[in-house]
Amino acid sequence: MKRHIVPCALAVFVTLIVLTAGPASVCGASATGETAIKEAVKKHIEDHATWPKDRIRVDFFGAMPEVAIPSGHANLQVRSRAGEHYIGRTSFAVRFCKGDTVVREETVRVRIEVLTDVVASTHGIARDHIIGPGDVTVTSKWMDTATTGVLTDAGEAVGKKATMRLNAGTEITRQMLRPVPVVKKGEVVRVVLESGPMVISTVGLCQEDGGQGDLVRVQNLSSKKIIFARVMAASLVRVDF
Repeated sequence: MKRHIVPCALAVFVTLIVLTAGPASVCGASATGETAIKEAVKKHIEDHATWPKDRIRVDFFGAMPEVAIPSGHANLQVRSRAGEHYIGRTSFAVRFCKGDTVVREETVRVRIEVLTDVVASTHGIARDHIIGPGDVTVTSKWMDTATTGVLTDAGEAVGKKATMRLNAGTEITRQMLRPVPVVKKGEVVRVVLESGPMVISTVGLCQEDGGQGDLVRVQNLSSKKIIFARVMAASLVRVDF
């Protein structure tokens, strides 16, 4: 009877040791957690975005995964989608690698905001008012969409005419302004054609209003043909080649 008790007791003892120890891979694992993942994603954004680093703000959505990597630390590789603009709501693939082996891949969702300069009206502006330096100011604003059409330089607004009434604090877009006409429809202008050292000048009749730099239709009074010429100054247009 005693000979059977000893082996049984030994078997129970060994079983307890195995259960207490658990899987060997977990004992030798290193956890890669939230802080490391956020730092890797933020660095990837700062390295690849066109915005200055101090003008980027990143918000993370959802819980960050915690991955156990056997025997040592993991390398994190962050990958973005093709054509990533690095602004607004988007996501990145984070790969956890041990050497050249990808152990796991997770998707991390973020919102990227950019501190952007925006031109805004300082007070109410009437339609057709010509914008002066005191009519606009530049403010900084956190934005999560691209600033297509929004002016970022006050110089782009000064000297132009408002196409609509603007309330105080309105963020000004290009569509809200138009150049002040330098030449007007029905006005007789001098038309200059330059080709190397040769300069030809004639007289034309403007068919539409145009600001400086605009391309307008002009009727050549000699040939009666309609040509396109660029507005250079008051009563002066030039044919481009």
